[in-house]
Amino acid sequence: MVEPPRPVSVVSVVALNDLHLQLDFDDGLSRTVDVTPYVQGPHYKQIRLSEKFFKTAHVENGAVVWDNGVMVDADLLRYGPPKPPKPEKVKAVKPTKPAKPVAKPKPKAKPVIAKPKAKAPAKKVVKAIKPAAKPAKAKPVAKPTKAKVTAKPAKKVVKKKK
Repeated sequence: MVEPPRPVSVVSVVALNDLHLQLDFDDGLSRTVDVTPYVQGPHYKQIRLSEKFFKTAHVENGAVVWDNGVMVDADLLRYGPPKPPKPEKVKAVKPTKPAKPVAKPKPKAKPVIAKPKAKAPAKKVVKAIKPAAKPAKAKPVAKPTKAKVTAKPAKKVVKKKK
């Protein structure tokens, strides 16, 4: 709330029609004020309803006062109602969502300059250990063919009896 620069007093008041007052203040300001927003409530009912009673407004101790003792402060008439403080904005906490991947901007195309190809590093050659080879199937040894044997017949051995 902004405080008024200094308190003021009403020097003179003239009641006009439709709840308007012509006011002169001690700081030299003269203005016409619609007091409708300031005369709300049960105490001001007689002022709102009777134009004759509204015209009984006069100055007492720097404020506007009516014959029934109801008054309106000079600072209120001079500066207006105090402005309510602005409520602080409360930031709502939103549930976090997984961030979407941001597409990286593609770099501008650069001119292609032919470069000699470098030899790729030698690859390591890993020799697999092979299992021992199965021996080839042995060919059967050729059996000697039966040839005519001219052998003498074996002698019979006779054992002598003793």
